Amino acid sequence: MTDANLRVRLDPLNPGQFFACCGLFELLSIEEPGLLSCFALDPQRPRIAHFCIHTASGSQKLGRVLQQLRHATATFPNEDVEPPSIRPAVIAFGESRLDLDWWLNEFLQDTTNIKCWAGQVTTQGLLEELLPKLDVESTCEDLFERPAPTNSLFGVDPRSAWNTLDLGFSPNEHKVPSTVFPAVEVLAALGLQYFRPDSRNRSKVLYSLWKEPLPASIARLAFIAPWDGLQCINLVFEICKRGQSYKYFSFARRAEKEGTNQ
Repeated sequence: MTDANLRVRLDPLNPGQFFACCGLFELLSIEEPGLLSCFALDPQRPRIAHFCIHTASGSQKLGRVLQQLRHATATFPNEDVEPPSIRPAVIAFGESRLDLDWWLNEFLQDTTNIKCWAGQVTTQGLLEELLPKLDVESTCEDLFERPAPTNSLFGVDPRSAWNTLDLGFSPNEHKVPSTVFPAVEVLAALGLQYFRPDSRNRSKVLYSLWKEPLPASIARLAFIAPWDGLQCINLVFEICKRGQSYKYFSFARRAEKEGTNQ
């Protein structure tokens, strides 16, 4: 898709950045239904790729989306879900309502393996701290590279995963902010709502980067169950432990060779 107006740079082996691309795609598709997207990959540079979206709004749309999302209001109306740390969220995005509950099963009674936060961290605390930290000056080239000091994270970005043994102390215990990438955390939290990976495997998660232009409705299927003939790259990451109770998404590796899905 050479005429794409948005080309967001990402590390395709970072699952958080992949799901953040999916979240951005969903937000753009709210105002422009039927948008097409694909991933442009360079076999010579496996850690650099671009997520391409053809949008009539052009690249300036990115700043408007981030501005609107930064000032969005999150509410947590479902008080029947206990404990409060896992309650579903509702984000008012313009005229749209974004429901977030991907960390819960279909009955809203138990968490899935991709829910990574624990302890005193709550969905309310995560969104109330991360949303205002979105950098509205981000560009398509550095959207996922702008950090902010905070201890709030969904655990989707392996770059933000700390290990007490590696650091020599616990940032949570000593209230020391960690380096987090808010755009990745927030947009991935949105992307996971619509692009839900298969959570039946407790340790490994598969996802595919589609290389052919697809609308959101089809891409939601292609990323998890690519069909024969679809040009894609299949990747797998692990759910790893961070400290005693927290988890995080690891960096991904190739699940099979590049080419037409078999």
